[in-house]
Amino acid sequence: MNPEVMSVLLFVTLGFFSWSMLRRVLPLFTMQPEVRWDQPFVRAAGVIKFALGQSRFFHRFELLHGLAHVMIFWGFIAVSINTIHLVGRGFIAGWSLPGFQDTAIGLIYAPLKDLFVLAVMIGTLVALGRRVFLKPERMTLSWEANLILLWIFFMMVLDILYSGTMFLMLPDSPEKRTAFMGVLGMNILTGLGLTGESHATVSLNAIGLWGHLVMVFAFLNYLPYGKHFHVIMSLPGVFAGSLKAKGELTRQDFQSEDLLLGVGKIEELPWKRALDMYNCTECGRCQANCPAYLSDKPLSPKVLLMDSRDHLKKKTPLMCRAAYYKLKDQPERAQEVLNSWNGEMLTGEVIKEDTIWSCTTCGHCIENCPLLIEHVEHIIDMRRYLMQEESRFPKELTAVYKGWENMSNPWSLASNSRADWFEDMGVKSPSENHDFEYLYYVGCAGSFDDRNKTVSIALLRLMKKAEVNFVCLGNDEKCCGETARRLGNEFLSQSMMEANVKLWNDMGVKKIITACPHCYNTIKNEYKQFGGNYEVMHHTEIIERLIRERKLEPTLNFDRNGAVVYHDSCYLGRYNELYDTPRQLVKSIPGVDLVEAERCRRISFCCGAGGGRMWVEENIGRRISNIRCDQLLETSAETFATACPYCKIMLDDEIRDKGLEDRIKVLDVAQIVNESITD
Repeated sequence: MNPEVMSVLLFVTLGFFSWSMLRRVLPLFTMQPEVRWDQPFVRAAGVIKFALGQSRFFHRFELLHGLAHVMIFWGFIAVSINTIHLVGRGFIAGWSLPGFQDTAIGLIYAPLKDLFVLAVMIGTLVALGRRVFLKPERMTLSWEANLILLWIFFMMVLDILYSGTMFLMLPDSPEKRTAFMGVLGMNILTGLGLTGESHATVSLNAIGLWGHLVMVFAFLNYLPYGKHFHVIMSLPGVFAGSLKAKGELTRQDFQSEDLLLGVGKIEELPWKRALDMYNCTECGRCQANCPAYLSDKPLSPKVLLMDSRDHLKKKTPLMCRAAYYKLKDQPERAQEVLNSWNGEMLTGEVIKEDTIWSCTTCGHCIENCPLLIEHVEHIIDMRRYLMQEESRFPKELTAVYKGWENMSNPWSLASNSRADWFEDMGVKSPSENHDFEYLYYVGCAGSFDDRNKTVSIALLRLMKKAEVNFVCLGNDEKCCGETARRLGNEFLSQSMMEANVKLWNDMGVKKIITACPHCYNTIKNEYKQFGGNYEVMHHTEIIERLIRERKLEPTLNFDRNGAVVYHDSCYLGRYNELYDTPRQLVKSIPGVDLVEAERCRRISFCCGAGGGRMWVEENIGRRISNIRCDQLLETSAETFATACPYCKIMLDDEIRDKGLEDRIKVLDVAQIVNESITD
């Protein structure tokens, strides 16, 4: 007990910590406003599940290291209660929180605390061993992380030292009955010849108490300056996480006077992105299955966050001054301060253009980040800036944009040929069938790409056989705008979306069927931004329902050699969690042997076409589609089942390039089902 020393320790360490936190928080006030505190109960549930519950560390992917992190995190929380006790004992000998002194709660907490002390020690050693000996490629391996793990380990050692000496000095302490690690420490000290009256015991007790507290407060003050800042910021970061649908991008308001056409500077990002940067643990789970990174493109989602964070820290002094004026309600002065920056811009300089355009928006980074960091929107905002503010984009997109503008399709094919594929098939338009139930939205690939026209025909045949009441727009159909939006051309995308919503609402459309996951995702999750509220079904969902209702009955055996492997589309799987339905369809076909690729479902690998990459030459590194094709070939399957026109095109092209088209077939699920249905 030494109240003077404890007072000085608290005043100095908490004062410096408050100053450090102020420097980290103030820049957020210069960034763009965004409402991230609505639906507090939903957000609190997310904090419990992801931040406190650490749920994403229990996935199959590198489970051992995930469990080590969970042990450290939960242990740190449990031991923090004892740390509070030690702080109090710096003022009052033997002090404990109310309800913990000589009570059942205290007796229960003592072994639990020791159990977590042991868990933290094991967890830190496992994590340290992996970093020193196994050296996983995905992680940022640094002396800093190793030092922190050792730091945490020795904090636990000092806790045991304090408990062991306390039990020697106070042999009648109630905690001694249940605190097994403290008893272990006591027995070790007894074996070394120490007693409760030994001067060495008293000295070691002081070392245990003050050493633990000094290490805790030193660690606390280090946090705002290193990657472990997430220890503090993870709770507010997860609380402020996106509540939008997974596949929904933020809408730009072109009527707003404060409109930014994208993000060129760090302060043009929404403030939540700063939390994302602070929360990046550099664990590399985002890049471990990133198709761009694994195909030797210049994009790593992890490095993207780290570079952005380093840039934010460089600009922090300036942003703090700007925040001061902004909080004083002097926005013009704040802007003057920000404009005085003469360093690098975020977009195009800190984050290079090739990095920005490498993303396929597959969503793996978001799906596997333990702290729900929103990498994809970060990239899309920078694309919007390059596209709309600077007109800097891959040259191949010039013709694609013109195709959308003039013909409403990326191939620049005549818009009045959109319905040619179903000519003479008895398909009705809304003007011919006013009482339709579904609009079959075919999409650009299903209307113009020869390989995907066969999918459209198969789906058409299945729906007609099951007597589904549907219509097609034919030549009146327009592109959904999904790809233009992910390429950063928000204005063009919105013009297409708004035109579709007006047309469909005027026609009374309520339900929509589409075979394209990209169309499915944007119509389902993004059209509501423009007043389009529809019940949207992917073609696998409607076919599965028709089979379940016995309106379709697959009876013919699958007549192709070998097994079938299903490739998960990113926008159907990760973004909309339709994993089982396509598989159930394939399994419903007599004679099908369905096998799985190593990377499937949540960790499935992208085909390389998403995010507009379908239309951009892959001049850097290896083709993503080539990697995915090889992964599927490893299953020895001779049929690749898809449920996305982009995936079908990319995988079919790879099979042809490898000269395997006579042995390997790439078929949409609708085609497989159609072949099993008798006329």
